[in-house]
Amino acid sequence: MLSFDAEVLSALFAEINRSLWPWQIACLAAAFGAVGLAATRHRLAGRAIGVILAGAWLACGLVFHLHYFAALSFTAPAFGVLFLAQAALLAWSLVLRGGIRFAVGRGASAWFGFFCIATALVLLPLLAGLGEGWASARLFALAPGPTALFTLGLLLLAEGRHPLHLLILPFVWTLIAGATAWELGIAADLLQPALGSAALALALAHNRRAAQRPA
Repeated sequence: MLSFDAEVLSALFAEINRSLWPWQIACLAAAFGAVGLAATRHRLAGRAIGVILAGAWLACGLVFHLHYFAALSFTAPAFGVLFLAQAALLAWSLVLRGGIRFAVGRGASAWFGFFCIATALVLLPLLAGLGEGWASARLFALAPGPTALFTLGLLLLAEGRHPLHLLILPFVWTLIAGATAWELGIAADLLQPALGSAALALALAHNRRAAQRPA
């Protein structure tokens, strides 16, 4: 049993958007910038993408969960730790270690990655805006759902084997978001566990095929 309802959650997103304006513009610019960096295939693009993704997860962990959501739920500290852990993983794997290149591919996982990105940046804010009012739109780096889906989508654009260790926590969040959506009756957010499960399945299948290719 949750300690809040859908109306209270919607009001929370509205408060965040009102308090943090105009950071929404910078967050969306960073998201589109990350996609553009993936298309360049530059050797340093992976590190820059890592900075953007790690920053988004850090912001969600500190600002959304530990500051705003903590007023609604006792689970906020645990969720905040999950997001901070993912931020650390992204920073370590993409920024510090490097070695992961991104590209705009044409395989099934890449196409689905673009669908997840479009859902995170366009469809989820649109559905929230139409259903609850534009003030409550969920946005990348300021709301956990779009941040997790965007991350899954972008990681599906990684060349070679997809980094499964970076996909696990975003996938876990989509399940948490789906359970919350089911409890609160928020139909639009039920997309998240479906897309998260499909993204992980495609990544596993892609890596299995990659392992079977002759060296």
